[in-house]
Amino acid sequence: MKTFLLALTAVSSVLAPQSRAAEVAGDFLPSGRVTLGANYWASHAATEMWRKWDAKVVDEDLRVLAESGMRLLRVFPNWADFQPIHACYLSAGRWNEVYETRMFDSEEALPDTPCGRAGVDERMVERFEEFCDIAERRGISLIVPLLTGQMTFRNYIPPALANRDPFADPYALMWEGRYLECMVTRLKGKKAIVAWESGNEACILGDSKGAAMSEAWLRYVHQTIRLADPSRPVIGINGLSVSKETKWPSEMNGRLSDYVTTHPYGFWGKVYNDDFGSVRSLTFAAAETCALEQIAGKPAFVEEHGSRRQEQTSQRGVADYMRAMLWNLWAVDAKAMLWWCAYDQAGLTIAPYNWRQPCVELGLFRRDRTPYPAVEVVRKFAALQESLPFAALPRAKADAVVLSTDSDVIHSSYILARQAGIMPRFASPEAKLPDAECYFLPDAHGRAYLTIERWEELKAKVRAGATLYISWNDTFLDSMEEVAGVEVAFREKRGGLDVCDFGDFKVDVPYYVRRRFNALTAKTLAKNQNGEGVFFRNAYGKGQVYLFAHNFERTFYDGTGRYESDGFRIWAKVRPVSRIVETDDRNVFVSEHPFGDGRVGVVLVNNSSTGFEGKIGLRDGWTVSESVSDDPARAKFGDGNRLSLSDNSGVLLIVEKKGRSSSAVSGLPE
Repeated sequence: MKTFLLALTAVSSVLAPQSRAAEVAGDFLPSGRVTLGANYWASHAATEMWRKWDAKVVDEDLRVLAESGMRLLRVFPNWADFQPIHACYLSAGRWNEVYETRMFDSEEALPDTPCGRAGVDERMVERFEEFCDIAERRGISLIVPLLTGQMTFRNYIPPALANRDPFADPYALMWEGRYLECMVTRLKGKKAIVAWESGNEACILGDSKGAAMSEAWLRYVHQTIRLADPSRPVIGINGLSVSKETKWPSEMNGRLSDYVTTHPYGFWGKVYNDDFGSVRSLTFAAAETCALEQIAGKPAFVEEHGSRRQEQTSQRGVADYMRAMLWNLWAVDAKAMLWWCAYDQAGLTIAPYNWRQPCVELGLFRRDRTPYPAVEVVRKFAALQESLPFAALPRAKADAVVLSTDSDVIHSSYILARQAGIMPRFASPEAKLPDAECYFLPDAHGRAYLTIERWEELKAKVRAGATLYISWNDTFLDSMEEVAGVEVAFREKRGGLDVCDFGDFKVDVPYYVRRRFNALTAKTLAKNQNGEGVFFRNAYGKGQVYLFAHNFERTFYDGTGRYESDGFRIWAKVRPVSRIVETDDRNVFVSEHPFGDGRVGVVLVNNSSTGFEGKIGLRDGWTVSESVSDDPARAKFGDGNRLSLSDNSGVLLIVEKKGRSSSAVSGLPE
């Protein structure tokens, strides 16, 4: 057996931009790789970079980024700078009627040119064209969010459109359409541009009145872009929003877009209830991105991600977080990670940076381009991917389907599933159910968003032999006495803690509502400290239904430190999975990626601030032929199948059947 732990250097190869045919969404982000990059504002001027254009500064910025392994930037034409239109109003009875639209504070007449008729400043477009040329020379590809109005808590809306509804006002929509058509038509010849986007977090340019308005606006914007340039993919609105009852449903977003994205900032929610280096934090980006791709039905990637390091961790802590987060993204085929942002924005007295809201030290580099420790992690991970002999890491096979519309429950379920060795596939309970051997319905509140048709579909799959798990939250799906074999005997709205005894392990489970169940046809598998049944199994047709009395996926997420318990073993009882490679550490996640030639790539990620040392379990008849990491000092695999994996680190093992012909091994370089 040969073990290769690669000593890695900076990446020098270029990720060449790729276009798509008019009828095919492009693949500018190949599957099985994590393209690395950042969101970019110039180091000297941030959002004023186009007004204070300095090509030399920009060129040096991009040189530093390229040498650090970053091949993709998201760059923003400031909408107010690029379309500086002013509305001229009449007086008296027609006071609210725009009589004429002019340009600049000086109110110059619109030039009779393609840019002028769109209210677009020719000088700004020329600067953006120069930027594209610089990026091409530096081997950097660009995503261009066109209607960049919202940025860092401020709206950069053209003066003529201020206080107008960007989603519904006819005057605003007319000028948005002209702007989009002009910009795309003018810039589509630039090779560095690989994708278009409506804008930066365009869903908060205004306040959509509902999903119908959101769809109408997104359809209008995307079709306008595609008419001007059918060769490049168009990226949808960011974020995971499962239910069709929300304003920007992910299903609608995916249907109208070629790619969808996440901006997984954990500080807006409960992600950082636990430490920044915990399994909860380290898995958030991967969980949300893979769930979005599976629910929206389009390739997904991390378009923005960052940390408020002053309130969360040290610079070294950000670097450790970055390492584990990238390995987790690779394991779920999240196709890119763009950090927010490339350079710090400290020391600026312009709005919004001198407002109370923004954090201005979010960069991978200081404003003087001095790198933070996380840059070295990015560089090494980029070099790892460039050094691999295979084009892509195959996608891992899913072991179970998880049905939920709640993003907190989705993340909690992801953690519990991966700790249990289960690779989850997420699906909306409002959509047609994918075929699977096992279904999880965590936090099944009410009817759990299942229509009568979906519930009947799910029951039919169980009767045909599938397994179903339900965690109870005032559930009122019909026929539960028959399906789950239990009935509710007692309920009161009083919180507390149940010590659930499963025989071979115990779990302390907090609850908000106390319930007691009578087992009818179900078998009681676990009881609480009062001897009351809490976990049941019932035969239903050819399948099995497990019911847990507590919606612990939610109560765990609301609390702190819960994922260091044996809670994941509840999921493991429902869906036991045997892996080729196994460890005895709940926070060392294992995923299998079959190459189809008898070899399997096994990714192990240590989602803990404590190192892992021990002998891995290896299925009989298999052997490890190679091991690869981004940092040889942090991942070591040796004789006796012993693995040393430092905190927040990952390793790729190539395993194959014993006796497999060596000539069939197209392994890693010796």
